[in-house]
Amino acid sequence: MKDQINEEILLAITAALAALETRPDYKLVVKSFKRVPQTSPVWSTTGRIERIERRM
Repeated sequence: MKDQINEEILLAITAALAALETRPDYKLVVKSFKRVPQTSPVWSTTGRIERIERRM
């Protein structure tokens, strides 16, 4: 059985795509997606996520 995508991740991807669709001159079509292995340390990824959340 394949790994299931975390619901929070799916919601974040959906929200990002919805935000892009609000630009009238921009069209985005997602044909597929796949998981990629994590190459950076967890502490680095966590720091990046925290910076992004502070900007929102």
